[in-house]
Amino acid sequence: MTAPESAMPVPLGSPASVRSGRGRRLVPTVLVALALLASACGGGDKGGDAAGGGGGSGSGGTGGNRGTMPGGLPVVDNLPPCPLDALQKASGPVEVVVWHFLQGETRRALEEIAAAYNASQSKVKVRVENQGTSNDEIWDKYRAGIKNKDLPGIAMLDDTVTEQIIDSETVLPAQSCIQADNYDMSDFLPSARSFYTVHDVLYPVSLNLSGALLYYNKNHFTRAGLDPNKTPATLEEVRDAARKIKAARIVDKPVVLQISPPIIEMLLTGAGIPIVDNGNGRGGGTTTKAAFDRPEAVALFQWFRSMIDEGLLDALPQTPGQIGQYLAMGTQKSSMTIETSTAATSIQAFLQGKLKTDGLPAGIDPTSVNVNDLNIGAGPVPGIQKPGRLAMGGGAWYITSLTAPEVQAGAWDFVKFFNKVESQVTWTTIGGYLPYRVSAIKDPKLEAQWTTTLAGRWLAIAHEELLEGIDPAFPGPLIGPYDDVRKSIRGAVDDLIFNNASPEAVVKKAADGTTDVITKYNKEK
Repeated sequence: MTAPESAMPVPLGSPASVRSGRGRRLVPTVLVALALLASACGGGDKGGDAAGGGGGSGSGGTGGNRGTMPGGLPVVDNLPPCPLDALQKASGPVEVVVWHFLQGETRRALEEIAAAYNASQSKVKVRVENQGTSNDEIWDKYRAGIKNKDLPGIAMLDDTVTEQIIDSETVLPAQSCIQADNYDMSDFLPSARSFYTVHDVLYPVSLNLSGALLYYNKNHFTRAGLDPNKTPATLEEVRDAARKIKAARIVDKPVVLQISPPIIEMLLTGAGIPIVDNGNGRGGGTTTKAAFDRPEAVALFQWFRSMIDEGLLDALPQTPGQIGQYLAMGTQKSSMTIETSTAATSIQAFLQGKLKTDGLPAGIDPTSVNVNDLNIGAGPVPGIQKPGRLAMGGGAWYITSLTAPEVQAGAWDFVKFFNKVESQVTWTTIGGYLPYRVSAIKDPKLEAQWTTTLAGRWLAIAHEELLEGIDPAFPGPLIGPYDDVRKSIRGAVDDLIFNNASPEAVVKKAADGTTDVITKYNKEK
């Protein structure tokens, strides 16, 4: 669940789902401009090599495999062809349109990489098109494009639409081009590859990777007698820190948090708790029901309940455009929140007065806020048991299959440029996403950023979470009706916030609702 991303970072808790993918956001009037930056949410675990995920509640297999390629990817039969030669046969420059929902520094990074690619050759012209500021907007546009047979060469979509985009049969699997081009994947993050691999087939051609961080007010920590350079490692330690801050009368509600399905999924996944059965939707059978109706989930909601009852937590519902957590942090009415790591570069630009205001919502002026007294820090996301335990998250790039062969070939050519170390470094140093290429972290420019700049040090923490905080054997849920599942969970959470529902009742309602929508989905397939 974790990251990540529009002009503001889409809140980590923004609704995300297979049918209406959504991401995270990050912003206060102070950080409002920031919030426009990231777009990645999501979560999962570390993943091993290109291990095949199971069919979840929908996706079917593609046939057997025969051996492996460089990097451990299996050679899979019965894949649709990748028309590599179509680009060379094209009579003129091929236009490849890229749909995205990025804003702020992340959008600038994409535009810079596209411009560099266009300048490097004359066979393909890449044109990036913004389709809104959320995963919802671009996914709605994509679904309309399926009906109208009007899709771009490349679409950037939320990580939770994985199964539905596969079932739509409108994308050319990355595996097809990887095999046709003998493309070496050995330098790509195995956990990320695993997360997006279904039945031995890797579908996205590139990724927007993000994690989650605890953002906190260092001055508030100091005034409360807490170490400003040490963040709480667990939710219980968050409670202890919040009590001290409240006792010191620094703020009324020290923690502000949008309690959303992505947040809940991230915390449960980090503790090894599955969301659904059938190997968390990735087994060889059929996903039939929820799997989180268990004591660990009840204990998590008991934490939320007790934090609210003690007046330590400003619990925000998941509503469209929710940025209350950022406003509270920016105006120093709260001391801690959990959000996407992709916000890091925009937060730094904002604090330095360098954040461009292009694309920010009307009425938001980041220059109107005095940030001299705002001392924001970040640390690993607190866990149920350990810090830095989360789920793989972000967004995925898909080559669409409804376009002409030369467009598909041109899209693959651009993707290879985007996946180069130099481009991945730009994607991280400017855009705030974590590199898909493992060797990118050894690049001098990235090394310098991660050791000498505020945003860089934060991103280094998030990168370490991806490497060490995700279980290779537990890459996060794969669910067909993901949006409906999250609606069920969200409705139960609203009962906790607004109706004083008990943790046991909340978990049962969320689990029952999840099982119901999965059952319906399976019947309608």
